[in-house]
Amino acid sequence: MSIRFRGPIAGKMREPVFQIVAEDGAPLGIVLQILIEQEESVREVWDNRERMDREALILRNEVDVGLTGGLETILEDGDDLAILPLVHGG
Repeated sequence: MSIRFRGPIAGKMREPVFQIVAEDGAPLGIVLQILIEQEESVREVWDNRERMDREALILRNEVDVGLTGGLETILEDGDDLAILPLVHGG
């Protein structure tokens, strides 16, 4: 499964695309936890999947996972995940 970071965070990573091996039918929350555990550059920004879900827009095949079950969204082989950190300011 391919996970691509976009936006300002992508420029801070050596490589903004990660490949994660997870069982077909795994929920998004499990896949994000694997990503956090395996990738130090991700762990430097988010220490848990709930925080990542709150602080980023996560898209599965270009659809906001907030519309498909959030962290419980079931992922399938070939899905493309994109993570866009939310930027706040005034």
